[in-house]
Amino acid sequence: MSSTRLVSLDAFRGCVIAAMIWVNYIAGMPGIPYWLEHAGPRADGIALPDIVFPAFLFIVGIAIPLALQRSLGQVTPALLGRLLWRAASLMVAGVVLANAYRYDADAAPLPRAVYFLLFYVAMMLLWRQRDGGKRDAGQRDWTFWLGAALMAVLLLAFRGTLNEEFDSVYLQHTWWGILGMIGWSYLVCSLVYLATRGDGTALMAALAGLLALYLGGTAGALDWLPAPLRSFVNVPQLLGSTSANVLAGTVVGRLFVRGANAGHRERIRFMGWFAAGLFLCGLLLRPYHGINKIHATAAYTLVCAGIVLALFLLCYVLVDVWQWRRWTVVVLPAGTNALFAYVAPDLWEQLAAVLHVPRVWWPYLASGGVVGLLNAAAMTVAMLGLTALASRTGLRLKF
Repeated sequence: MSSTRLVSLDAFRGCVIAAMIWVNYIAGMPGIPYWLEHAGPRADGIALPDIVFPAFLFIVGIAIPLALQRSLGQVTPALLGRLLWRAASLMVAGVVLANAYRYDADAAPLPRAVYFLLFYVAMMLLWRQRDGGKRDAGQRDWTFWLGAALMAVLLLAFRGTLNEEFDSVYLQHTWWGILGMIGWSYLVCSLVYLATRGDGTALMAALAGLLALYLGGTAGALDWLPAPLRSFVNVPQLLGSTSANVLAGTVVGRLFVRGANAGHRERIRFMGWFAAGLFLCGLLLRPYHGINKIHATAAYTLVCAGIVLALFLLCYVLVDVWQWRRWTVVVLPAGTNALFAYVAPDLWEQLAAVLHVPRVWWPYLASGGVVGLLNAAAMTVAMLGLTALASRTGLRLKF
């Protein structure tokens, strides 16, 4: 297992991406069950959509040992540079998308659809896999530098409206967006994994430390940090509880690296107990800050990590233990080309607007109810098909 690709991870990632696309289409839709709506900002609890982002974070964590195991004990400036590039590129993309809703086409030099279509083109040029996926700086071709130049121009060309959140017409950081949060937590946990050399005990201690960072930080233990730093990055939530979600996945990812000496039985036993422990610890911490997605509470992190791990364990048993793999053909393209699948819905939206394509594919999303849910499912299948087509033509994205 450790010497071959972990198919269950790709399949599970594909399922999570499909769920993400679907819940994004039904967000705000009238006439749907309450458990399909995001929990409110003051809620103490979660609904189905609230598990999607923690699931993606957990998957990022599982993949870290698989990607970095060969680098343990031989950390080089080139490796650190690649980690920083990956994290920074996600942060920049996250900030742009966090500003997207306030784009002011009247003040900007480009229409909204053209601007964001070019933004996705720049992302694809920057993140496109080249030479079998190798991304060393010396192997970057002219298309990469074209993407970098295009991205720089777009960042400078952005103009937005002013509101309570933003006080500048230019691109402004108020929060990092979904991709930026992934970038920060990926960087933190990758560095932790390299620093601990993948030692399981040390990783568990680091996991406890990240949770303590959240608990102490929200209680005021970090108030001594400079205000500009605290406004730049939310240390308790982003570097603490959100990164803890990723690190919990990293602990699981160790089971699948070469030399782990763990068979199916050992993996299943560990994941089962670990999932139960995460979930129960989350419930124990619930009285302090509640299970709240917006504030990324420790209880939310642990409860969701436990649920996600239980679902991944089920996928692992089905796909890698029992070898039930036929069903994965639907989700594997999204699982192996997740970044393209992530941007596919909005990429299609902007492309359709530029080409003036009638919205014949999604006319019932606003109507809601059963018809709206089915329409969202049809659009999700269409986006999975678009991702599969991109993969077939060699357009695979990897930050």
